[in-house]
Amino acid sequence: MNIALASGTLQRLVSFHSFRARREQRTLAKQKKILGATPRRWLEYLVAILLGNAIYYKSLWRHLPESLQHQGFQTDMGSLVDLLVCVAVYGLIRLGSSLYRRPKSE
Repeated sequence: MNIALASGTLQRLVSFHSFRARREQRTLAKQKKILGATPRRWLEYLVAILLGNAIYYKSLWRHLPESLQHQGFQTDMGSLVDLLVCVAVYGLIRLGSSLYRRPKSE
């Protein structure tokens, strides 16, 4: 009987400790936000912009009609196409992230 009591007490202590650790992690994650987003999210934004611009300028830009090519420091249809490419890359990053974090069912 003492073993069962000790086992139950140990289980409660372990579950309390894991609950406390999760709560502290959530609190730390909330404190580390920069302009409403976590550093990980800012990194995702940066990667999406850099990859999207690389895709647009290295592979798409030459093959687009003149009206869809971005011209220097102007706001034109090329800017919109570039934005759409960056948003698509960001969507793929978020999709990959969510699939990676999904628990594996057995």
